[in-house]
Amino acid sequence: MKFENLEGAYMALAGYLQSFVGGRSWDVARCEMVIFKNMARGEHFFEYKGKVYENGGFEDGADPIWNGLDAAIYLHDVMLENTGHRIWGITFTLFPNGKFDIEYSYSKPAEYDESDDSIGGEEIAQSLQKLMPESGAK
Repeated sequence: MKFENLEGAYMALAGYLQSFVGGRSWDVARCEMVIFKNMARGEHFFEYKGKVYENGGFEDGADPIWNGLDAAIYLHDVMLENTGHRIWGITFTLFPNGKFDIEYSYSKPAEYDESDDSIGGEEIAQSLQKLMPESGAK
């Protein structure tokens, strides 16, 4: 999804959480996005009456998921362009009245390996061989 401004990205993150919560009652919902190079992954949960719920949701399809991940990448790009500093994560907290909090993380995730940014021809060939069916002829 393409965004024209921060508000659109924030709306996509809110939509991500609303799609996860669905028709369930909730007091606060939160997603934590980790942003790598041109990709993001998210974890989400909501709380209701002091209990945390991490499962279910997204019954309306995958579009809100992809839009939320795209929003995280967009915010990464905007922050880098405007501040010169790369963000590695976003914590977006949504409240039932529509208000939200957003926090940016400037700490590189421990599992991030910059060599993961590109792969060589040998790695591509090995990956493709795994996709090819085994044949009886040698």
